[in-house]
Amino acid sequence: MTLTTATTISQKGFGMACYLNTDESYGDPAASGPERGSACCYPATPGATPEEWNERGAALLRSLVRCVSVAVALDSIREHLEVFLSITSISWQLGEERYCCNEANPSEHTIPIALSLDDGSFGRLLLHSRYPVENFDLGPLRRMLAVVAYPLRNLRMLEHALIAAEHDALTGLKNRRAFDMDLQEVHARFQRYGGQASLLLLDMSRFKSINDTYGHDVGDRALTRVAEGLDRCLRQTDSAYRLGGDEFAVILPETPYHGARRLAARLIEWLQEYPLRDTGDEIIPLRASIGMAQWREDEDRDEWFRRADQALYGRHGDHAGGEPLGRLA
Repeated sequence: MTLTTATTISQKGFGMACYLNTDESYGDPAASGPERGSACCYPATPGATPEEWNERGAALLRSLVRCVSVAVALDSIREHLEVFLSITSISWQLGEERYCCNEANPSEHTIPIALSLDDGSFGRLLLHSRYPVENFDLGPLRRMLAVVAYPLRNLRMLEHALIAAEHDALTGLKNRRAFDMDLQEVHARFQRYGGQASLLLLDMSRFKSINDTYGHDVGDRALTRVAEGLDRCLRQTDSAYRLGGDEFAVILPETPYHGARRLAARLIEWLQEYPLRDTGDEIIPLRASIGMAQWREDEDRDEWFRRADQALYGRHGDHAGGEPLGRLA
C-alpha cells in the first residue's frame, strides 16, 4: 500500500483483478492503436429494434444486481457487449479513481461512454476495442449503458466500506481486525504446508511524552511516520498493521528469525534517520522497540503472538530456551 502508486484490489475467486490508480494516460483515446481507416472496422450498429436494445439494457441490469464487486460488474458489462463488439477490456474512470477489469493493450481503440447519476456526471466507461468503431452508431450503446451508473455506485460504496473496515484511518495501515484474520490465515497455511514465517511487534518508546510535550497533532504525525517507515522498509509480500495506540505489527511470510531481525534493524535505523520536526523546527527523535518471533511447528496462533509480545517487553533474551525469539530497541 503506497500513497503515490497504484492500489491493487484482488477479487479472490473470480479469476480477475481490479486496479485502482490515477494514471490519466491509461486508456487514452489518443493512444489508440491502428490508424483510423484500418481495414478492420465495425459496420454500422447491428440490426436491432429499440425494444431489443431496451431488453439488452434490462438483461445487463439484472446481471449487475448479482455482482459482488466493481471488477465483477465491469466483466459482466464486457460479456454483454462482446455479442456485437470485440471488447477486450473495460475500465471506469471516476475522478482520480480508475477501476479496470483486465489491463487494456495500449494499441487498442477506446470508446468513451459518459455516465450520469442524479443529473450529475458520474465518470465514464472506457471500452477498449480490438477494432476501430468509426462506422458504429454509439447512440443505442450509450442508452443501453445508462443503466450501469447506480449498480456501479452501490458496488463502489461497498468496496470503500470494506476497505475502511479493515484499515486504520490515520496511518492507512491495516487494523487489528485485519491482523487477526491475516494471522489466522498465515498460521493455517504454514501449519498445513510447512515453511517459515516471522512476526514483528513494534511499540513506540516515549510516545506519551511526545503527546504531552508537543500535542496530539504531533503525536499523530509520529504514528504516520512509523507507517511511512514500514512502507519504505518492508517487502511487497510483507503486511503491516496498526493494532491500536502506538502498537504496530508486521507479518513476514517465508522469513526466518535472522531475516526478521535484519528488517527490524533497518526500520529502527530509518526512524533514527528521519525524525520529526515541530513547528519551531525542533527535532523530535523517534524511538521504537521491536519484538520478533519465528513461527514454530505445532504452536497455535495465540502462542506465536504471545512469544513475540514477550520478546517486545524483554521478558526473554535472544533465542531464549533455544527458540527463535528476539528484541531490538
